[in-house]
Amino acid sequence: MEQGRFFSLSNVRKEFLTQRGERVAALDSVTFEAASGNLTCIVGPTGSGKSTLLRLIAGLETPDAGTVRVNGSAPVPSQGIGYLTQEHSLFPWLRVKDNIGLPFDVKGTMAEEKDKQIRNISIALGIADALERYPYELSGGMQKRTSLGRLIASGARCWLMDEPFSALDDRTAHQLQRLLLKIAAELGLTVLFVTHSIDEAVFLADRIIVLSAGPGRVVDIYDINIEHPRNRLSSEFGQFLEAIRCRIESVIDETG
Repeated sequence: MEQGRFFSLSNVRKEFLTQRGERVAALDSVTFEAASGNLTCIVGPTGSGKSTLLRLIAGLETPDAGTVRVNGSAPVPSQGIGYLTQEHSLFPWLRVKDNIGLPFDVKGTMAEEKDKQIRNISIALGIADALERYPYELSGGMQKRTSLGRLIASGARCWLMDEPFSALDDRTAHQLQRLLLKIAAELGLTVLFVTHSIDEAVFLADRIIVLSAGPGRVVDIYDINIEHPRNRLSSEFGQFLEAIRCRIESVIDETG
C-alpha cells in the first residue's frame, strides 16, 4: 500500500467574520499529513475547528494563511472526494436504489450496468432487501448504509467523513465502523474521519490528530499500531484510549 502524503496542511489559519464584524480564528498554524491508503481521525474539544478542516480539504473553504494540498495540488470542489456528514443527505423522494444510483446517472452509466452495480453495492452493504424503500422507511443505520452506497457508487477513493455515526446507537455505530474498515480495505480508500468519540477513533484510525480548543491547533499525533480487527477490551486499546482521553482533558483544562 502506498504510504505517500495524500493530505498535507502547512501552517493553516482560517478565520471567520462575526455579525459584529470581528474576525475570529477557527484554526491557527495547523500542520499535519495523512498518508495515502490510511484512515486518519481528527479529535478535539467542541469548537476546535474539526469540521472547518474538512471543508478546507474539500475545497469548500480557502485558508487565510498556509497551504492545503490534496494529492499534491490545491483542493477544488468536486475533485473526486466523497463527503459524508452526520446527516445522511439522502433525497427523500428517491428510493434507496435511486439514491445509490445518482452517481451512475451523472456519469451516464448504461441502465443494465447501473442496475448491476447498485445490486452489488447493496448486497455488500446488507441493504439489498431495501432497494425499493424510501429513506423515511429506513432506520438510521440503514440510511447511513445507503449514504455509504452512494459514496461507493461515486468512485471516489478519498472520503471525508464528519461524525457520520454519531447519531446512532452504540451497536449500530460499531457495525458501521467495522463495515467502513472492510470497505476501506477492499477499495484502498484514503479516509479523513472527524469524531468526538475517542473509542471510535482508536478503533478505526491508523493515525489520530488531536486538536486544541479553538482556535484549533495540533497538540498531538498518535500512530495507532494495533492490528485489525481491534479488540476494545485489549490492554493496548485501553492504553491508547486513556492516553488520548487524558491529552484532550489537559487541553480543555489549559483553556479553562
